[in-house]
Amino acid sequence: MSEDLANLLRSRGLKVTPQRIAILKLLSSGGHYTIEHVHDKLRDIEPGISISTVYNTLSTLTRLGVLRSFEANGKTWYEIAKHPHLNVICENTGQIIDIDVDLTWIMDELMRRGIKVKDLNIIVNGDCSKMEGK
Repeated sequence: MSEDLANLLRSRGLKVTPQRIAILKLLSSGGHYTIEHVHDKLRDIEPGISISTVYNTLSTLTRLGVLRSFEANGKTWYEIAKHPHLNVICENTGQIIDIDVDLTWIMDELMRRGIKVKDLNIIVNGDCSKMEGK
């Protein structure tokens, strides 16, 4: 896995560093993270990692399309960039749930209207108390 992540960094023209690998490993495990979450989780693995290193790495990886970010609950959240999906913010728990649905019709409609879509990020706020399999 580390070699795959190293190759991913190189393919984007980035130097491979232990901090970048650690951040990618964490986010590759799934879920949604704020800068503070990443920093807190990595301090045990990389004790010298600074919050500015985390911020700069997340910003760079987002700019290069490796990660995606979105705003919810007054914070910026990061996740591994993957196919477009819904991020549902559960009002009961604050949990962020990925919902995979076919969004190609939205992409097609936007392109039909002449919009070149760079990223599709849909945030849904709702009550998930009756959600199956949450």
